[in-house]
Amino acid sequence: MSEKRMQAGRVRKIVDRLCEHTYLAGLLNSDSTVLDLGANQGHFSHGILSRYQCRVFAVEPFSKLRAGIEHSPGLTLLPFAVGGLCKRATLNVFGSRCASLLHQKEHEVLESEEDVDVLDLRGVLERLGTDRVDLMKVDIEGAEVEMFASASDADLRKCVQITVEFHDFLYPEHFPQVEEVKRRLRALGFWVINFSLDNTDVLFVNAMASGTGRLQYIRLKYLTKYLLGLPRRLRAWRRAIGLSRVNNQ
Repeated sequence: MSEKRMQAGRVRKIVDRLCEHTYLAGLLNSDSTVLDLGANQGHFSHGILSRYQCRVFAVEPFSKLRAGIEHSPGLTLLPFAVGGLCKRATLNVFGSRCASLLHQKEHEVLESEEDVDVLDLRGVLERLGTDRVDLMKVDIEGAEVEMFASASDADLRKCVQITVEFHDFLYPEHFPQVEEVKRRLRALGFWVINFSLDNTDVLFVNAMASGTGRLQYIRLKYLTKYLLGLPRRLRAWRRAIGLSRVNNQ
């Protein structure tokens, strides 16, 4: 086994990636509380349950998807959306992408609509009855910028780590708000590590709550990120070489 492969294996004991979300695996155990905002089909929630046998809250507003999530001990399904305000709202269901509280874009086909309850982060934490979330995964189809904007500093600090898929790739107008979220959480004492080339896999680590110091942060941001991305870069390089050979035949 090559030295780079051995290093990548050791890195995965420190961090893990599940459903395109990277998080610090060493901060989770059977006593942890994990909050999955935008559970979709439940793959992330069940993956966490399988790895850590901890308590998982899966939030999914779309009734069709929620009905397909397998019930398991330790998993609590919650039937609401998450945004910037507590209210009733329309969930837009598209054929080409996940359902969203945001309106359809030009040329998109709206398949159906569903009235849902929406909670802000404070409302979610009150529903859970917890003052600590060891991992919060956020994939709520563009509503994340309003959720972060409305969340109090105190509620954000209750999260040990937050792994987020931002959707400025769908909504370019969100980019300044995404950058503001990063600036704000950095000011609140979170380390910010972008494991993606865009903003689809951004990890926020609460330095004080996690005990993660500056040296660990530097290792994560520069060494670990590089080692995790190496296999993907190698696969992309091999595909490119293969295509080049085919085209030259």
